[in-house]
Amino acid sequence: MNGKNDAKRHKVTVDLTINEGIASIKVDGILNSDNADLLQEKLNEVLASGAEILELDFFDCRGISSTGIGKILLFYKDFIGRGGEIEVSRCSNTVYELFSMLKINQLFTVNLG
Repeated sequence: MNGKNDAKRHKVTVDLTINEGIASIKVDGILNSDNADLLQEKLNEVLASGAEILELDFFDCRGISSTGIGKILLFYKDFIGRGGEIEVSRCSNTVYELFSMLKINQLFTVNLG
């Protein structure tokens, strides 16, 4: 593999919008240890914004590593602790199966597709 193809394969975008106390994060690509800091930056912005609800969209996310899962769970602890609510508005089959296997769907609502 050359570096160019490798970089393209691991490219991820993490988009955040905040409107009237509702934050939405959309992840496109594969979330792994090389790029999980992008998600962390957006989660920090959500905390700083005072948003009360976070909607996560993992529909175009093809996978999440343990590092990405860890970022989500640490955020969950802080956000819920101050009265926030989290919901996965939609996710890919891969992410849905991962969240189910790890029982993350018992912490907050995870919707498929």
